Amino acid sequence: MKQFLRRVFFCFVICGVSVGKTQVSSGQLISYGQQDPQFTQYMLNPMMFNPAVAGTEDYWISTLAVRNQWVNIPGSPVSQNITTHLPIYQISSGVGLSILNDVAGQQRNTGVALSYAWHKNLRNSVISFGVSGGIVQQSLDGSKLITPTGSYEDIVDHHDPNLPVTLQTELLPDAAVGMYYLSDKLTAGISATHVLVPLQAGQETSGATIQYNPNAYVYVAYRQKIGDLFELMPNVLYKTDLSESMIDLNLMGTFKNNFLFGASFRSNVSGQSDAFALVGGLNISEKWKISYSYDITSSALNAVSAGSHEVVLSYRVPVSRPRAGKMINNPRFIYH
Repeated sequence: MKQFLRRVFFCFVICGVSVGKTQVSSGQLISYGQQDPQFTQYMLNPMMFNPAVAGTEDYWISTLAVRNQWVNIPGSPVSQNITTHLPIYQISSGVGLSILNDVAGQQRNTGVALSYAWHKNLRNSVISFGVSGGIVQQSLDGSKLITPTGSYEDIVDHHDPNLPVTLQTELLPDAAVGMYYLSDKLTAGISATHVLVPLQAGQETSGATIQYNPNAYVYVAYRQKIGDLFELMPNVLYKTDLSESMIDLNLMGTFKNNFLFGASFRSNVSGQSDAFALVGGLNISEKWKISYSYDITSSALNAVSAGSHEVVLSYRVPVSRPRAGKMINNPRFIYH
């Protein structure tokens, strides 16, 4: 089993490192953009970056995350993500759906993906292997781009043939792969998103096109009960596009399984701090949960940014496992 897991891990790493960069070919400019949208409360919805999470819990889980990053900066990123997934016990699997909308400056990425995960039950734990596939619509409003030497009095003229002057829209296929391990205390996962980009990079396109950059993720979390009232979960997320790498360190906790609290620190691997964050939440009912985080910008952007706001809303419905054995109807009663 250990040798098998090493091989699978190696395959996922290979998928994650096939990265393209900005290139100019045949008069075209192809630019691979920033990393996936940043979410501080990633630990509450790892499904957004790892398809293997689908169906690993005994619940039908739906999550909405809304983030407004670097408030007060014109064109700052605004992101929304919706995921829903549930187990299918009869085939030891899970299925899910993810919808993402991300606006940063004059660029918008809107995508939808279906996920499938196969589960292998181990002693008191489960390991899952997942894939997802979908489409991404990418748009760039060239009429709102400004260059230092451009002319914008009557018509849009960037004086740069590589920049569009109208709204450019493109529809691209998208895919991700992942592996996820879940036990009572330890959770770990590795995944790669936008793995089709290296294949698309060689395709001929016209004009300027902006494409996703492949991203790799490594996630580890550990749960520990502190008495009867508290539970702590330290966790870490490492993400990279092989150009920039970021690491999130987080400590989450719950009180009486009703109140959520936590703190987070994010920086790049060279040690340059990006933000500190505070998290608070509440179980509204057995099914509904809501949480909020506020990022305190610690980079040079803190001079112009009023921080970042993020809200996560989750809805969980238990999914019963099939009863063991065969059901036999009793003909003497109208019920069974």
